[in-house]
Amino acid sequence: MPAEDTVFTVLYDKFMFWSIIVGIFTFGWMFIAMLRYRDGVEPVENMDKYHIEVGSFPVDSHNTKLEVLFYVLPTILVVWLTMMALASNTAVWQVAEGEDTFEIDIIGKQWFWEFHYTESLTWEDPGTHIDVEWTGNMLMIHAHNTTAANVTVAIDGVETDYAMNTTLGMLTLTGNDYTFDAELHSKITVFDAEDHLLHTWEHLPVGTILSSAGGEHLLLPCDDVAIMHLHSRPSDASNPNYVGVQHSFWLPEWGVKEDLVPGLASGTVMYAQPDDLGTFPIRCAEYCGLDHSKMQGQVTVVAPEGETCEVDSGVKKQQSDSNDSETSDGGEY
Repeated sequence: MPAEDTVFTVLYDKFMFWSIIVGIFTFGWMFIAMLRYRDGVEPVENMDKYHIEVGSFPVDSHNTKLEVLFYVLPTILVVWLTMMALASNTAVWQVAEGEDTFEIDIIGKQWFWEFHYTESLTWEDPGTHIDVEWTGNMLMIHAHNTTAANVTVAIDGVETDYAMNTTLGMLTLTGNDYTFDAELHSKITVFDAEDHLLHTWEHLPVGTILSSAGGEHLLLPCDDVAIMHLHSRPSDASNPNYVGVQHSFWLPEWGVKEDLVPGLASGTVMYAQPDDLGTFPIRCAEYCGLDHSKMQGQVTVVAPEGETCEVDSGVKKQQSDSNDSETSDGGEY
């Protein structure tokens, strides 16, 4: 969701469009009157009817229909723009009924961001022609007609490298060591022979904590309304009287920003509904101390496993047929 898709920018575009239209009409009419009735020009048409003479006011005349139109049209325009602005403001602070949501806690510290997952998230790169299936104690990676050569499997931080069967275009791992555990952070990355990343599959269980200090990105699923609970907390909890400093979580390319208030137990809340896959910058818009410039990060919008994200569609995508089983391949976590 780039900034040009946000409700504020859309509203700005509509106001600007109608302001230009009204301005062209108003100033155009004014310049026509100035040119037509300027000193030295004697209008011929209707001269006798209105007794038009340079330097004197014409005889009073009016057009009732035109005057009513001058009042009615601007009134309708102002009322419509006002209602649109009020509706947009409501849309920003409320989640529409029936919308899928994804809640996450975001903690601002000095001087980094932490992302605490209160919901699990399993995602996979779409459109790579590589598919990861993890069912029970069998992990299968299908990479037919691709240049996939090597695979790294990371389970709870422990990484193991494997070579793909390039003839069959797949890799199968079985045994107790490969039993899918929904409570463990698991990540699978597929590379070609020159170590270029081709595909990523990842499962983030409830309780996962990612940090911008370690170069980790905030991962959000596309098309869901992201409900971000924002808190400011100290990096060092040894002093109970110190509650942290003011931060402001800012996603400049999405056109949204919200303050993190120290000492506010309930925190603040920010909503966004990303629909574009990609990586976008995170900034702190509130001076928070000596290393304020380090309060940077990245948010990456990903496709939940079994789904695809169409740019700017705003429509929930259909899941694949492989999501029927209660496994990592679209199963319950």
